[in-house]
Order: sequence, then C-alpha cells, then structure tokens
Amino acid sequence: MEENFYNKLNELYPLYENVKSSILLLESFDEKREMYIAPINQLRSALDHIFKAVSIAKKETASCDYELKEAKEHMERAGYDALELLAGSLGTNIINKLQAYDTETLTKIFPDYFTSIKPKITEIRQSVAQRRMERKIDSEKSFFAYFKEITELVEINTTVDRRIPSLQEYSDKKAKENKKERLWKYLIGPIIGFVSAALIALLTWLLKK
Repeated sequence: MEENFYNKLNELYPLYENVKSSILLLESFDEKREMYIAPINQLRSALDHIFKAVSIAKKETASCDYELKEAKEHMERAGYDALELLAGSLGTNIINKLQAYDTETLTKIFPDYFTSIKPKITEIRQSVAQRRMERKIDSEKSFFAYFKEITELVEINTTVDRRIPSLQEYSDKKAKENKKERLWKYLIGPIIGFVSAALIALLTWLLKK
C-alpha cells in the first residue's frame, strides 16, 4: 500500500514541474509581484492535501486517494491561473514593445513579425477559450498543451527583445534622415524664393533698358 501511494505521488511530479515553471515565468514578467498570488495559493492548497495524504497513507487508502486527487486539482488550477495570466500579459507586452515602430521599420527589419509572430500571438490568445473547454474533458492533457503554447510565447518574446536594438537603430537613422530632409526643405524654400525674386528683378531691369 505504501509503495502504491508513493507511485501515485510520483505521478504528480511532471505536473508539478510544469506548474512551478509556469509560476516562475509569471514572476519574471510581473515586476510588481502582484499577479502570481492566486497560483501560489493554489499550490499551497495542493501541498496541504499532499501532507494530509502522507499522514494517512498507511491507514486509509480511499481517503489518501481523495487527498492526492484534490492535490492534483489544485496544482492544475495553479498552472491554469499562471498560464492564463502569462498569455494575457506576454501577448500585450510583445505588442506594446513593437508599437513604437512604424510598419515600414517592422517590414524592413523584422518581416517575421507580420508573417508568423503576430498571427501566432493571435492564435495563442484565441486558444485560451479552447483550453478552458478541453479542461473539462481532460484537464491534465489540456494543461500540458497550454504550457507548450505559452512556452512558444516566451520564445517569441525573447526573439522580439533581440530585434529591438536593430529596430531602434533603423528607426533612429530614419528619424535623422527625415529631420535633415525637413531642415533642407525649410532652408531651400526661402533660398529658392529669394533667388527667384532676384532673377525676376534682374530680368525686369534688363527689359526696361
């Protein structure tokens, strides 16, 4: 019986690993440390049920199984809470980082944004509702699929961060060129006007002679 208990407990470990990773990711993207409170509370509840199961493992099989089942459900909730918060905050974060750059800059320096990254962000956001539906059918399977998608979103965020310096460099260069162009137009306009007036005056004077 005791061996069976530890086998069941060990089966929870892969789920725990991914839940822990989800919460750690959420902490790293939550500067104010506000969003991850709900997942942590769920994880604490899971731990409470695990220790209750440990305390009765040698006596009550049914009660022990119930405690482990509750622990698993709390872990899944913790994971889902963290992933849903990550899906929202990461997607928004990525788009906000790129809002500073116009379409020409993005097309020139980061063409993948329009062809693959932006559609992928939209796809992952839309999958949130789908995962909620799947959760009712097979919660654990749905969670692992969701975790994989959010991992992709984290990778996209890293790719965007790597592109920012190049985007900023191109944007600054374009801004300088536009400034020179505006300055040139500002200076050349009066000069052309002055030269034109001088030529007209000269021609008028010559025609009168």
